[in-house]
Amino acid sequence: MGLSAGLKGAAPSLSMGDSFLAFGGRRIMVFSEPIFLYLFFPIAILAISLSRGIVHSALILTFSLSFYYWSSGFIAGLLLASVLFNWGAAFFVRNKNRTNLWIFISLNLAALFYFKYAIFFSAQVDGLFGTEMSWTFRNVLLPVGISFFTFQAISYLVDVYRNDVAPERNPIIFGAYLTFFPQLIAGPIVRFKDAIKYYRRPERSIDGAAAGASRFVLGLLKKVVVADTAGRVADACFALSGSDQTFMTAWIGALAYTLQIYFDFSAYSDMAIGLGLMFGIKFNENFARPYYASTITEFWRRWHISLSTWFRDYLYIPLGGNRGGMILTYRNLLLVFLATGLWHGAAWTFVLWGLFHGAFLIGERIILKGSAGQMSSPWLRALYAMPVVIVGWVLFRAESLSLASSMVSNMVQFWEWGVMPRDIIAVLDPMTLGILAFGLLALVTPTGVSFGSRLTAPTATLPIMATRLALGTAGLAVANVWILSADFSPFLYFRF
Repeated sequence: MGLSAGLKGAAPSLSMGDSFLAFGGRRIMVFSEPIFLYLFFPIAILAISLSRGIVHSALILTFSLSFYYWSSGFIAGLLLASVLFNWGAAFFVRNKNRTNLWIFISLNLAALFYFKYAIFFSAQVDGLFGTEMSWTFRNVLLPVGISFFTFQAISYLVDVYRNDVAPERNPIIFGAYLTFFPQLIAGPIVRFKDAIKYYRRPERSIDGAAAGASRFVLGLLKKVVVADTAGRVADACFALSGSDQTFMTAWIGALAYTLQIYFDFSAYSDMAIGLGLMFGIKFNENFARPYYASTITEFWRRWHISLSTWFRDYLYIPLGGNRGGMILTYRNLLLVFLATGLWHGAAWTFVLWGLFHGAFLIGERIILKGSAGQMSSPWLRALYAMPVVIVGWVLFRAESLSLASSMVSNMVQFWEWGVMPRDIIAVLDPMTLGILAFGLLALVTPTGVSFGSRLTAPTATLPIMATRLALGTAGLAVANVWILSADFSPFLYFRF
């Protein structure tokens, strides 16, 4: 399925099972590919680490634009235009110039809307009025990572407007911040005020580099071993037609995707954080054991933290937050999660996923008075939060509302076990089952999903350094075996 085709109608913007090809058949450079691991990254880390001052920022910008050009070709000009546009715009919004702020935010959002949503919304207009508007946008392609760097740019402009940070006078330093390749195309969303000191004066150390390398290898293993294995099972189950779905296939597919999206996205965050540490740049954590949340409210404090806090600070609070009374608070929550759904993709499945989570947040405010602590029992957690999250992932992953409806319906028909299709049996070999079991165990064990961040926390202790070296070397060797024996597999969040 092509990118432009995938955005039409009710389908997500890209089939999860497809190889991700960007513009003109160009393939995205993935952290888990040999060309990145053994060519691009070694050259980049050596050149950037040996540089100082403005040369340091200039090299970051050069390597980052090269990284993006590899995947996107001429559309890298859009990223460079975003750098120059938002660098200049900041000088017109400082000192709380509201009119200019709205103009520049609108222009950023207009570019995002054109590339990401024009096909989807024109298709809806065609369906309602019988027009052929979508034909006009048939060749529009989705720039990889546009949602991430656009939101970073908007947060920068708003923070300058609020006088939380001064405009960056050097366009090269600002460009290094906005385009830094480790987190450019799948986050975390980094705020200028949190990160700019590292671009001006990176905090390099042997200890930090060792911690970063360990974190990177941890993410690499999570991606190539667990996420990609779970992804093959999820793809097989979601590829079944509604009539072929059974209670078992629906649950196997839903659980496999629940594993895949966490291990895939958190792996990218691990690798981005690790790469940042190796360059002397620190990013905030993006995940905090999200599947151990006891409510959906708590889940969103733990999942994709950089996005959820972005929506809180730049949309929910400006809308009024919870200051306008019960009805306005509920309206604000629904608007935020409608935006959250649309941010992830131009499809009705994403819209419904966002509203689904928003409805549960409103329900928790009504029933639990917003307190996550009232659901602290492991049994209540198992019976409530995780099933809600899993059903939500079915909406998120399904390529149509009808497939999502069929799968959710089969998930509750426990008396309809049916016959396991051969395609599903074929992917559930003993190694795959073992990896899935390991992934599930890691998620339900309180310390399992936080082990990596503790192991890779910066420290000068010699035994920890030795442990990192041994585990990192072994982990890289294991990852290489998987990489060389597997097909190209992009990160899921590249399409957002």
